[in-house]
Amino acid sequence: MNKKTITLLLPTLNEVVGFKAIFPKIDTNLFDKILVIDGGSTDGTVEYAKSHNLHLVTQKEKGLGPAVMEAISIIETDCVIEFSLDGNCLVEQLPMIVENLHRGDDLVVVSRYLPPAVSYDDTFVTAFGNRMFTFFIGLLGQFNPTDTLTIYRGFDIKIAKYPEFKKFLYGPVFEPLISAVAINRGLKISEISGDEPARIGGTSKMSVIYNGLCIVLCIVRMYVLKIFKLMV
Repeated sequence: MNKKTITLLLPTLNEVVGFKAIFPKIDTNLFDKILVIDGGSTDGTVEYAKSHNLHLVTQKEKGLGPAVMEAISIIETDCVIEFSLDGNCLVEQLPMIVENLHRGDDLVVVSRYLPPAVSYDDTFVTAFGNRMFTFFIGLLGQFNPTDTLTIYRGFDIKIAKYPEFKKFLYGPVFEPLISAVAINRGLKISEISGDEPARIGGTSKMSVIYNGLCIVLCIVRMYVLKIFKLMV
């Protein structure tokens, strides 16, 4: 079997501190392509990416989900790995994600809650919300996930091209929706234990209440899809 081709996707928005600290540690030979999609950085992120001759695209619509969807529309590889340059993702798991994708997994998640991993960036509220949402997403199928909200994952691009994915992509739900669709469709999924360090650069762009409400709506719609078989 031919190995799947893989793009390393680096979404950025004023991440120059983390970019400089983390990118030199990444083994770029693991990937067929590397793509930086930037949300309008003004801190030198764009200049740093260009100085390393990285393929850089400026996203048209605000938000991480739209950024990844815009990237997927131009990516020509089979799979993509999302990697955050704010310090939350450790480069040590990248070879394992690549290996699992090459062996045929459709979704590989670096879980902050799969022992012995620990999240050093969670608050009580975000930890509770992450675990609660993950529990209900897991009930959509036979796979029992421990982390469905983390950005740190690799997946076959076909997941984002299923008709229900685009239909249910509203607000900041890209990652949980990737997990929900993969679980609901019974795709091949694996998890890798990986710590989530505290961020070293940039600032959190997440609104806990807004994000939570969007994820609740997404999960409800997935349950409706499952119960009434509204696949189109």
